[in-house]
Amino acid sequence: MQKPSEKNVIPESHYDIVRGNNYAQVAMVMPDGSLANNVVAFVWDGEYVRFSTLKARQKYKNLANDQRVALCIVDPANPWRYLEIRGTVEISEDTDRSFINSIAKKYMKQDVYPFDKPGDERITFTVKPTRVRAEYVHADDGKPENIGIQRG
Repeated sequence: MQKPSEKNVIPESHYDIVRGNNYAQVAMVMPDGSLANNVVAFVWDGEYVRFSTLKARQKYKNLANDQRVALCIVDPANPWRYLEIRGTVEISEDTDRSFINSIAKKYMKQDVYPFDKPGDERITFTVKPTRVRAEYVHADDGKPENIGIQRG
């Protein structure tokens, strides 16, 4: 897997947002060209944001058809501080369930993800960023400050 370039990495100022038990809003394109937006649990592995779904779900069908994606991850303590990641997804099967189990560990403090049924096929999406933007609007004066990277 190709590493993100220096211009497309998450800045240290926003590591807490991707390390915490926050959720990402994932925007994607539907097969008819309309847009969809879902909330997902995710893991940041130090380089990439990764999330999961079942192969039978529309989210998988959307991203298998068009790999473009945009994520917004908000600081729960200050909704004016957030991280936007645009890019494409790399799709892989989670046949041994190691990735979904890492989601269960992070969000539920359980070793095994408890909600899949026998026969469910798990997919992992790895977001390969083409643009990362870290934003912060100071609550005291309302002035925006782009403290991260903004490249297009």
